[in-house]
Amino acid sequence: MDKELLHLQQYLHLHPVLEKDKKYRIAYVSLVKYICDKNAKRDKWNKGMMSLFKQCLMPNEDIIAVEIDAKNNIVFGGKNSRFLKYRFQKYRYMLLFDCLFSCAFDDKKKGKGVLDDVCRLFPRNAKKLSNMFDAFYDEDYAFVKNEAPTILNIYEIICNNRKFMLLPEKRIMITANMSAGKSTLLNALAGKKVNKTQNDTCTAKIHYLMNKAGEDRFSYELDYDLELNASQEVLMDDNADNSSLEIYVGTRFRSISEISNKVCFIDTPGVNSSQNKEHRELTDSTISDENCDLLIYLLNGENIGTDDDIKHLRFVAENYHGEIVFLINKLDRFKKDVDSVPATLKKVAEDLTKIGYENPHVYPISAYAAYLAKMSMNGEELTEDEIDDLDFRKRKLSREEFQYHRYYDVETPEIDENDELGVLLRNSGILSFEKIIY
Repeated sequence: MDKELLHLQQYLHLHPVLEKDKKYRIAYVSLVKYICDKNAKRDKWNKGMMSLFKQCLMPNEDIIAVEIDAKNNIVFGGKNSRFLKYRFQKYRYMLLFDCLFSCAFDDKKKGKGVLDDVCRLFPRNAKKLSNMFDAFYDEDYAFVKNEAPTILNIYEIICNNRKFMLLPEKRIMITANMSAGKSTLLNALAGKKVNKTQNDTCTAKIHYLMNKAGEDRFSYELDYDLELNASQEVLMDDNADNSSLEIYVGTRFRSISEISNKVCFIDTPGVNSSQNKEHRELTDSTISDENCDLLIYLLNGENIGTDDDIKHLRFVAENYHGEIVFLINKLDRFKKDVDSVPATLKKVAEDLTKIGYENPHVYPISAYAAYLAKMSMNGEELTEDEIDDLDFRKRKLSREEFQYHRYYDVETPEIDENDELGVLLRNSGILSFEKIIY
């Protein structure tokens, strides 16, 4: 399966068949599956799409058998079935789009087989179906608006997907010692919980976190099986059947403004010289071999200068020769008059220079504050402990020393000072960091 498809946004929440009765929806999805099975040979994307169609359009129901008789009539449930023989003239264009999206989005040649099958069902509309087919692959808003205005909103998502797929993908690798907060940082960047944070239960895998073309409230996971509506349980547990070293997640990244970049974060296992040798070996090989545009090195502000970090920093200096940004996390745990944010930033920059980094870019961040703020802004449920943590960080990061955006050499995004969550996002440093990396 082409991993690029994990950047695609879904449109099923807008599907016109949602307004029809249950039997009609069952028949419609069964017909989509029938056509796709003839043309897609059950690849992972198509299999995942069929599962998503069932969940969204006919939950807790079963696909029924479909036959096309000698006169190109659609027969559902077999010849002796009492299931109604529905017609789909009204949804012929939607049927074409659904089948193309499910099994031939990036393959026009394969899509031609889908077009032929749909045209056999609606021979009088073959010419316009052919035009609609061309519009699916080559934008033609005028034709779709005139011929099928009721699905123009869906067509806009399809076109936006295609434009998004043509963008260059920015690949950003993140590396850190264990307990630095790397998974929390990735969750903060996504604005939702998509990455497990239990370092001690992680297997040695490279996780690829990909931004989708638009928000559809679905998170994808390719971990041997492809789940296009991955639950928290699926996202947090590795599939034992996956013998590869890779797991892919696709979701829409959330922030205070739309993130229109095509981005893939490459999450390497946390390294520690005294344990998890497998993690270190996989991370080291990925840093040496993986093609990326930027490397983020995350440091634990509570544990600066450990032997493990120094060893890994030296390895990175010797084996990675691209752009690097250093982030220091968890500084919001500093005690007043005991620890100093400015002094820590200065000391880390000096130490990095001694290791061999020239003019290192070092910035503070509160990954947990950013994660909590984004979750709350987007209506995600927080636990009681998380609500307490959110309130604490609103107060802590309101102090000038802990307003991390002040330490970045980029212009601070404009924020409504009456918006507590927006102010927390700004003070956490995440907005300035996003400006740098995007």
